[in-house]
Amino acid sequence: MKIEDKINTFSKYYKSKYGFKVFKIGLSTGIECPKRATGDECIFCVRETFIDNSLSENTVPSVPVQIDYMINKMKNKVKAGGYIAYFQDGTSFYGDMEYLYNLFKEADEHPEILELIISTRPEYVTEEFLNMLNRLKKPVTIEVGVQSANDKSLAFLNRGHTQADNQRAIDILSRYNFRVGVHIILGMSLHSCRGNLRLSLRGTKQSSYRDEALSIAEWINSNKVINDVKIHHLAVFKGSKLEKLKYTGISLSEYIPILADFISVLREDLTISRLFTSNLNRHQTMLNDFPGVKRMWLNEFMKQTTLLL
Repeated sequence: MKIEDKINTFSKYYKSKYGFKVFKIGLSTGIECPKRATGDECIFCVRETFIDNSLSENTVPSVPVQIDYMINKMKNKVKAGGYIAYFQDGTSFYGDMEYLYNLFKEADEHPEILELIISTRPEYVTEEFLNMLNRLKKPVTIEVGVQSANDKSLAFLNRGHTQADNQRAIDILSRYNFRVGVHIILGMSLHSCRGNLRLSLRGTKQSSYRDEALSIAEWINSNKVINDVKIHHLAVFKGSKLEKLKYTGISLSEYIPILADFISVLREDLTISRLFTSNLNRHQTMLNDFPGVKRMWLNEFMKQTTLLL
């Protein structure tokens, strides 16, 4: 049995849509995240962990150059029928709107790009920006980094926004036809949450890890406009503020059961586009790096979900 037999993965969704494999290519606007620019970055953030080494320099190539470089790089590794332009670093709604629109338009007009995914923070989701994106010709997904549905967790992460900001962003997006994704983080153990979803599990004692995760699931389920969920575990990277706090982070043995429980109560129509935090540039040390390889993690996840899904 494959993981696609249990959940709607990114690959499964797009292969069903297009009839062939589609891959994302990470792109940069070259604009620093407003939180990092002020030295007040999120507690887990280390920029080099999610940007390709070639884009980590001070000068970021033009969008067409980035696309061509990444496609040529990927062609040596995978066989793709098409590509999605993924503006993933920083806050892609932050900056001069017309300047950003022109960057997105360059991706929109590239012949090998099928769609765009644009990632942003909830407080930067505005009617004005979305109206501008409506001018693009190809399908657009807006990913919102909500991370948690609880204000205490958001404060711990130093996100600089609240759950009310999360909900406001989703409410605005519900008035448009964009596909909507959310980024969330599992593995915070700060407090106990209460929610009806707890009652649907196996009767085991609920940890604060699990309570936090299920409160996020309950919020996602209540917002039907959300189509896609990208899950990260709370990774402690060397050089992050988490490291300075001597935060140990969640282990693989702790994370897998929580991940399985979380997915088991999500709406079945949702696409799950990620299950683990990726460590793009392996020279960056993840202090709570999971042992083994991703295939092993997926096998463990499959075992945990046997009784749930």
